[in-house]
Amino acid sequence: MPPAGPPVLPGPPGPADPEVLRGGAWIGALERAAVAGTLFAGWPQGLAVVLAVKGLGRYAQLKAPAAAERFIIGTLASVLWAAACVGVALLLRS
Repeated sequence: MPPAGPPVLPGPPGPADPEVLRGGAWIGALERAAVAGTLFAGWPQGLAVVLAVKGLGRYAQLKAPAAAERFIIGTLASVLWAAACVGVALLLRS
């Protein structure tokens, strides 16, 4: 029986990993700021513009099912968080 070598641990995801969408933290922060800005400005139609721009920017990366699922869940969570923060701010202002 050959001697067992050191265990092989998975390394960090590489650039070709379809489950990792690069720049997600920055894009998410900018998305939440844009959503909050459109809601504070009283222009809820701006949500459609923000989401369309984000979707078009990530379109090529969304062919992998895992990446598409992460994108949808992340976008929904991000928009809900921004809308909740705007709602709280508007309640506190009145």
